[in-house]
Amino acid sequence: MTAAVALAAIIAVSSTVPERDPDVVRKSFVIIKSTSNYDEARALAVAAAERLAIRLDLRDLAPDAAFGLTFSRESCENEFGEYPCYVPRGRWDDGVYISVEHSSSYEGFEEGLYVVILASGSPHDRSVAAAVRRARSQYPDVSVRTAPVYLGCIH
Repeated sequence: MTAAVALAAIIAVSSTVPERDPDVVRKSFVIIKSTSNYDEARALAVAAAERLAIRLDLRDLAPDAAFGLTFSRESCENEFGEYPCYVPRGRWDDGVYISVEHSSSYEGFEEGLYVVILASGSPHDRSVAAAVRRARSQYPDVSVRTAPVYLGCIH
């Protein structure tokens, strides 16, 4: 009887699914290039937008030595009550457009880099795959990285 109880306990433990955080989702990011230089990333983003005929949206971000990127002082203080502030792409702004983001805000990305992102969305989003195909002829090193993105309250 002891072996049966032990087997039942093992089955019960191994068959339970760990609870997932409903505020965290996986997103895919199409990356043209990463660099430690913001000016280089911005210039590449501008050129890629023109070359690929895709909208450029720098999201009114500016480099910040301590924080990587930040929104304006006014935006930060109005929205979050403190400056600097940065919300990485992927929370509410999926789609195909070019932006510059800071890698330190993405789990699994190399820290301290400015990332030129062409598209973002769910890992199965067809527009993400189409963006890769579209960019590959002009940017053969284009890659896709998937990372968890927190969608919950940040106030």
